[in-house]
Amino acid sequence: MGEKRYRENSRLLENTSSASYGPINMSFTTNGDNTSNDSGYTELLRGSVPCPTCRGLGFVPKEQEGQLIALIPLRDKRLKPRRTYLYVCLAVFVCLLTAGLLVFFMFPRDVQLKSQSPYLYPSQVYVNTSENFVSFFVTNYFTVINENYFSVLVTDVAMTVLYDTQVINSTRNQSSLSIPLRENREYYVQIQITFNNADELGYMAGSCLSPVRWAHEMVMIFQLTVSYSFLGHTEQTTMSTYQFVSCYGGNESYPTVLPVTG
Repeated sequence: MGEKRYRENSRLLENTSSASYGPINMSFTTNGDNTSNDSGYTELLRGSVPCPTCRGLGFVPKEQEGQLIALIPLRDKRLKPRRTYLYVCLAVFVCLLTAGLLVFFMFPRDVQLKSQSPYLYPSQVYVNTSENFVSFFVTNYFTVINENYFSVLVTDVAMTVLYDTQVINSTRNQSSLSIPLRENREYYVQIQITFNNADELGYMAGSCLSPVRWAHEMVMIFQLTVSYSFLGHTEQTTMSTYQFVSCYGGNESYPTVLPVTG
């Protein structure tokens, strides 16, 4: 009887080993003859593991242990993971916030130029009434406003002076000026102004010797073009101002040598 049950159970185990999952019922009705077959059962079940859903009454092949499928009730709370939605929403919010901050801080803003249109006094004044020639220097300045959240480097400033619809002179200053983030800096540009008969402004020689303000004072147009770079990129901004300019040297001693006009 014992050997017959052993052969039946062996065939049952072979038939169930090809299944993907499921219990193998190995419960037997024992009698006195089963004691001699315990070693055979142990050798047979050595390649099996207990079935987790059979309440200890069955076995499955060990190589198919990872293929078992766990059935969860529909009302199980694990099927509705509330924290997962919270984590996903939090991750999306953090990503959007980071992207928004990067765009806000790294988005380039225009660099602005601002001038108080200061009254410009002359320096190195030279007046020759016999030749109707006037030469003097003025230093104009303006403010560069950096509204960005990164530093800006001013690399070049071009300035042109116009008087009575005529271009008097142009100059270029290539002195670099670094402007930190959200700060302002003043930039100075010096230019030489000359009046002579060639430009039909030689009559100003007599006016520049007069101490009367309305005689030696004139309104000129200053056109500025500023080149600046940031984050490997170069931009330009422009500004035009109307400013009062004086050509009266006052007590300043006039040079005896004609200055270079080129």
